[in-house]
Amino acid sequence: MRALRGHRPDERGYVAGELAIGIGLLVFPVALLVLTLPTWSERQTTARSVAREVARVVAVAGVCDRGRAIETGHDMARNLGLPSGEVDIQLDCVPGTRLDRGGSVRASVTVVVPAVDLPGIGGVGAWSWTAHHSEPIDQYRSFE
Repeated sequence: MRALRGHRPDERGYVAGELAIGIGLLVFPVALLVLTLPTWSERQTTARSVAREVARVVAVAGVCDRGRAIETGHDMARNLGLPSGEVDIQLDCVPGTRLDRGGSVRASVTVVVPAVDLPGIGGVGAWSWTAHHSEPIDQYRSFE
């Protein structure tokens, strides 16, 4: 067998194997990250929206109604494509009490954010992210 010019016989490589390993170690993890990043942003935006709406519903009602707040929050989360079991809603007021004029009500919404989420396959790992929103209670509102 004749050696090619400039090529030593002991420096052969296996290109297909090296390509597969390169794709597996470099491209695949980056692709997973690119597919997951929108989910992180989506969950954070959903938490902010739900917190804002829950605080607004309670502030307009003038009464700390935790049941109505949770129902509103879970409905909104479901409409935005988030399962109700991945949302936790907390209010900073005592349930059933009237809210003071000029005060504020604060809602905290915690959502589960998947570490890696492959569309159509599922997620691996997760952490929680909490959004807060304070809604002022109208000073000139009449309580009937």
